[in-house]
Amino acid sequence: MPLSPGASGPNLIADREESGHNTRMVCDPGDVTRLVCGALSGGALLLGVSADLALLLLVQTRRMTPILPARREWAHGPFAAAAVQLVLAATLFFALPPLFSAPQTEPAQAHALLSGSILYAVLGGCVVAASLLYARAPFAATFFGPRRSARLAILKGVFFGFAALPPVALISQGVSAALDAFGLEPPPQEVFQWLDDGSVPCGTRIGLIAAAVLIAPTVEEFVFRGILFRALMRHRRFAYAALLSGAYFALVHLHAPSFLPLLALSAAFSAGYAATGSILTPIVMHMLFNGVSLLVYFAGSG
Repeated sequence: MPLSPGASGPNLIADREESGHNTRMVCDPGDVTRLVCGALSGGALLLGVSADLALLLLVQTRRMTPILPARREWAHGPFAAAAVQLVLAATLFFALPPLFSAPQTEPAQAHALLSGSILYAVLGGCVVAASLLYARAPFAATFFGPRRSARLAILKGVFFGFAALPPVALISQGVSAALDAFGLEPPPQEVFQWLDDGSVPCGTRIGLIAAAVLIAPTVEEFVFRGILFRALMRHRRFAYAALLSGAYFALVHLHAPSFLPLLALSAAFSAGYAATGSILTPIVMHMLFNGVSLLVYFAGSG
């Protein structure tokens, strides 16, 4: 559940200001909270620019070669067509019903929001477990790689995560500008609609935030990068596998304005995974991105 900044808080707040409608929200952040969130999100973007400049400098001075070591190991990976079919079945189980169901006239109940997140995590875990059992592959060696340092993988996830922020934000703003030029007003992503709903209790909001920052990134990285991307890498080059798995990843989020940002973000996650061979790297990148997107939302809410 990556949260695209271009379709989140600022658009929601602009709509409320233009209409003059002041919606009372449970757990509504105050001015200080909005200021802190704005400072943190701005600082994250500056760190991202610094990380990008550092990467460019390292490549230009040939202190770092842009290679992806893990891709050679994955040429004979454990996942094949059966694992891909499991991923498709599980993701379509969540993606298809909203397309064919009638629009809801009433907001979802609090327990339904939380139970949906729990079901999402459980189903993702079942897909991972079934894929490993079918391939007879060990969990740690498959997803974390042999002799990989967890600490190094996490640190690289933080660095690559910050580096991914500026280009994805730039793409998101470009999409928003193009839609504005055509007079189109895209709807916000579903998670932001829930957070903007004043009838959702504070405890449920906290649960949704935890799901967006912790649960969804972990589940999605195991499923989309750990299984789908790895399966494609058995017979395809990195660019093909990253773009194809990324396109599907963006499509199942069912938010057209976020397709290009999510595709770019997915490619960055795949590159981070291939660079370290540890699933911890894209998980941390994903968590960081979703966390910053929520900071952007709360910085503009009020």
